[in-house]
Amino acid sequence: MNKYFGVFKTSFKQEKDTLFDTVMRAITFFIIMYIFLQLWGYIYGENGTSQVINGYSLPQMIWYLTIGELITFTAKHSQITRAISKEIISGSIAYKLNKPYNYYLYNITTFMAKSCFALIFMLPVAVLIGGVFVGFPSTFVVAQILPCIISILLSHLLNWCLFAIVGLLGFWCQDASPFDWIVSKFLMLLGMFFPIEFFPSWLQPAIRYSPIYSIMSGPASLVANFSWELFGQVILSQIVWIVILILIGLGLYNIGKRKVVSNGG
Repeated sequence: MNKYFGVFKTSFKQEKDTLFDTVMRAITFFIIMYIFLQLWGYIYGENGTSQVINGYSLPQMIWYLTIGELITFTAKHSQITRAISKEIISGSIAYKLNKPYNYYLYNITTFMAKSCFALIFMLPVAVLIGGVFVGFPSTFVVAQILPCIISILLSHLLNWCLFAIVGLLGFWCQDASPFDWIVSKFLMLLGMFFPIEFFPSWLQPAIRYSPIYSIMSGPASLVANFSWELFGQVILSQIVWIVILILIGLGLYNIGKRKVVSNGG
């Protein structure tokens, strides 16, 4: 574990060179959320502050979208997919097979550091957006801050575990980007844009027991409508899926690396 912690610290320090890009992403995040605020304000109508749609008031809906967008902006999943598939296709991964770390876990740790650095700047922007424009949820208490942050961090870890697996598909195909596109669109359509309560009852169980819930719907719902019971459900789901995906990722990597030859591809 110490070596991965060292990788995390090194990657975190290197992110200082991307400070300008991170600040620009924070500004873009603010602009997009302002647009969403106007859109959902129109949907809820003139009585939006008192109207409830599928169990969500306007402030709760804005907080849900804010956290969903926050996770999307701070976990740029395409980066890990491109990085892994590029190294596999070029054959440069062959030079990393004899390193004293697992390649799959190394990439997860590296990109997790990138997310944590981005969160330092993006999380205050998210709180500012929600607090200033719609106020804090009616269920908000100070004690829920730490549980929500823990859930958001686990969401990022799960995100990297999932898309690192997508990147590993480069062992079997020339381009993993189509798979990245498909998975990301499922996350957006079934997790980021709408809470699980907005979907048909027959579809809700499929979402609830999928990684989509653990990455998007769960953490966002937790912030919008916190309860300790919901926190337990979300955290349990996240831990279970992290374990499952890590095992799948390690298995795929062990199978795929046998396809790599010493001459680079």
